[in-house]
Amino acid sequence: MAAITGLDHVILAVAALDAARDTWRRLGFTVTPRGRHIGWGTANYCVMLEADYIELLGVLDQTQFDNGLGERLARDGEGLLGISLATRSADSAAAAFDAAGAGGEKARDLARLLDLPEGPVQPAFRLSYPARRDAFGLPLFACEHRTPELLRRPEWERHANGATAVLRLDLPAPLAEPALATWAALDGARREGDSVVIGGFILGVGDQPMLHLATRDLDACEAALRAGHVGHVRHPGEIKVPPLPGTGLALRFAG
Repeated sequence: MAAITGLDHVILAVAALDAARDTWRRLGFTVTPRGRHIGWGTANYCVMLEADYIELLGVLDQTQFDNGLGERLARDGEGLLGISLATRSADSAAAAFDAAGAGGEKARDLARLLDLPEGPVQPAFRLSYPARRDAFGLPLFACEHRTPELLRRPEWERHANGATAVLRLDLPAPLAEPALATWAALDGARREGDSVVIGGFILGVGDQPMLHLATRDLDACEAALRAGHVGHVRHPGEIKVPPLPGTGLALRFAG
């Protein structure tokens, strides 16, 4: 079994957490309750899909450690912050990073509080990072879920727009050749031209940053966007939504 099995989640930096949550709801998504990173000043909302998810990450308390998120938002604004790769073992992922030439830091544990109506719970994760943070051309880490039952509920995975999965993430310029070579050497990834395939997820190149999502029903998707008063353009087999406050990148729904 490959050390890296696919995409775990896409991380988007957002300037105002609650406003971003409301934007994603208008897009037809169900959004989880808010999570808070223990000991940090950051918090998140998540859009849970069937096998991966989207994390909306923002600063909740500016007096606490935010891992550079506030500075990043001030410099670059909202948008793609990084991706998390799926792994069954963070230690194996660290070894895979090392074998690919990126170096592998010792895996570390992380927990956050998730505020549920019945009271807070504490999902736990084990994370591994490449030692060379620029080796893959964008920030990334691998995530092993220690308590997946706390992070997923069937009602959180049902969306009015019919979304089921992240298919692809387009970056606005080609990844540098050294980064592509590192990706190709990563256990679980393969290179196809200027793209990288990891399980069912593709990291590719486009005219602008764009997140591609699968939907069961384009008609239902369009109805949800109209109900949320979200501007969009429909073409055969797809609906595109321009960047919005709270997303920071374009969305494409593929039916």
